[in-house]
Amino acid sequence: MKQLESDKITALYCRLSRDDELAGESNSITNQKSILSKYAKNNNFQNIKFFVDDGYSGTTFTRPAFMEMMELAEQGKIGTIIVKDHSRLGRNRLVVGQLLEEDFVRLNIRYIAIMDNIDSSKGLNDFLPIQDWFNEMHAKNTSQKVRAVLKNKGESGISLANNVPYGYKKDENDKTKWLVDETSAEVVKEIFNLFIQGHGTFEIARILREKNINSI
Repeated sequence: MKQLESDKITALYCRLSRDDELAGESNSITNQKSILSKYAKNNNFQNIKFFVDDGYSGTTFTRPAFMEMMELAEQGKIGTIIVKDHSRLGRNRLVVGQLLEEDFVRLNIRYIAIMDNIDSSKGLNDFLPIQDWFNEMHAKNTSQKVRAVLKNKGESGISLANNVPYGYKKDENDKTKWLVDETSAEVVKEIFNLFIQGHGTFEIARILREKNINSI
């Protein structure tokens, strides 16, 4: 039986990538949810459901929440998709264009991007493809800047890892520097010596357990 329009889900889609975090609180998941909730309430949208991809680039569409949303859409269960701004949907102009001009039309889905004043029920602006192009270029430009910053840090000897490897500890006076953790360093040395003696990983683990050395 064909699902009634009133029973269909209003999908509130949120997305945040590591690059987007540079923009600060304005693009945070919390802020997106707040804007979407308020808009849905003020415009009497019913049966709302959040779909959240936290930490996913807009240049890829193999995002868990996005794929779940589109699977429900293919089943005819979604009537409207609402995003904070158009770039939340994605930053690949070809895929976004296909979604808006083909897939959403075929699936009879209304698409709304609040901050960009986009509402497919009122028709799509002819300049939208240009906006999609700018969104894609922004993603590429930001990604290049992030890679440049990380490259500069790495070449300067600054660690790019959040977690300190076993055998080291962070310098309390400078969190970007590592110091040798003498206690765990002795364990690392013993593991190395056992390995060059011909012991395999399971054998080394057994020996460490017998010496009551905690697992790494």
